Amino acid sequence: MKKLVLILTFTLGFNAFASIDKASEIYKKPQSLKRDRELSIELFKSKYFFSALAFAKNYIAGVKELDPEFEAVIAKLMIKTGTMSFSYMDRKILKRHLKSPTLALAYGIRMSQLKKWNESNKALSNVPADHRFGPEARMLQGAALNMLMKDNEAVEMYKQCIKVSKKIEDDAAKEKLGRYYAIIKESCFIHLGRIEYRNGNYEEAKLLYRSIPKTSYRFPYILMEKAWNAYQREDYNRSLGVLVTYKNPLMSSYFFPESEVLRALSYFKLCLWEDSMVTIENYYKRYKTKSDALKSILMKHKRSHTYFLKLIFAPIEETEKLHPYVRNMMTQIRKKIKFSIDLVSYKKAQNELKFIKKLPTSKLKYLMEGELKETLKWRTTHLNHYIKKQMFDFVNQIHRFSYEMFNIKLEILARKRDLVWENKQLISSRSRGSHENLKRESDEHFYDFRGEFWADELGDYSFGLKSNCEKVRVGVAK
Repeated sequence: MKKLVLILTFTLGFNAFASIDKASEIYKKPQSLKRDRELSIELFKSKYFFSALAFAKNYIAGVKELDPEFEAVIAKLMIKTGTMSFSYMDRKILKRHLKSPTLALAYGIRMSQLKKWNESNKALSNVPADHRFGPEARMLQGAALNMLMKDNEAVEMYKQCIKVSKKIEDDAAKEKLGRYYAIIKESCFIHLGRIEYRNGNYEEAKLLYRSIPKTSYRFPYILMEKAWNAYQREDYNRSLGVLVTYKNPLMSSYFFPESEVLRALSYFKLCLWEDSMVTIENYYKRYKTKSDALKSILMKHKRSHTYFLKLIFAPIEETEKLHPYVRNMMTQIRKKIKFSIDLVSYKKAQNELKFIKKLPTSKLKYLMEGELKETLKWRTTHLNHYIKKQMFDFVNQIHRFSYEMFNIKLEILARKRDLVWENKQLISSRSRGSHENLKRESDEHFYDFRGEFWADELGDYSFGLKSNCEKVRVGVAK
């Protein structure tokens, strides 16, 4: 998979910083909203983006309405420093400035985090469709409306998201910008697919999921949804084929306990009970050690506000020593889109602090340094908590799906018992399968992997197993 590079990461370097002499002169003026406005703009021009935030927020808190020039500045500040910079401002202040597309987006994000879907949707409607934040706003509105079970309105938002994202992607002068909006577009396709799936429209969902290219950062995550969709269409061979993609070397850092449950269920539906039982036993063997490794680290460092973030930055050899699975877990977390954006912003803030420390001594320098240290402390805690929560959630998933596996095992044993009581047996035995058992459409090719490059067919695999569900009566011994 290609390494993800996002719009909010135009550059991590600060070697082009201008002098802050002019900002220092402005700072000497008596404190006022006008001074805060001038300072934030001047620091922004000098590329001290995180330092500019403190003065920009003071100005925002003190005025009733933002002028177009300042709106343009805070929009660029959000791009340079991330949505966290404004979405965690005082909610009353943000709500007062919903005419500002930037702050409307920030407030909408915050309301979504708090699960206040109506308020989030209302705020995000203030972001024009053709605004640079329009695609994000439409995507978040779609999600809010989805949670409110307003499918028709959600679909309309996602379609707008796709349309505007594609236009910006096509017109983007920089590859990074285009790639970012491609991810938003793909996310909206996925959300549309989920709506169709939830409503039982599995064929429509399949077509939408197929819109996601294999080069997409979202591709490994969408495989699970494609497999469930095939399962609901009773195409268990396709479901098994999609899931086997996770065993591909290119997918070594992606692991989903749920995929093993679906694998066991698909074998079960084909009445290949022994295959299902092997899957269940392998699940316990594979994930018990992973669960134990994670629990050991979590229990030992659960009160730390820095340990888990340090793991993200630690050399591979160091995390490998803890447990190979811990290393893979850190890799997977780093690939989460939201976390990746926030992590890049965090690195940019660290770099800015380094440059501030090299500035000549002044009251403004000390203020900037103090503010940025507090910002980094807060962001460290936030990112550390996110990583810790991901690890806790994964341990809980392992336990939850262990219970699901146990239920499948009980059902298989019950079915075997019933066959004995009925004096019957399943008719066929396990075989490698045949292309005759495949379900495929006219635009789906069949490869037998004789000369083909397996990586080209990621996510397109399908098993050809025959259903073993036909019963026959056992002959009576003479």
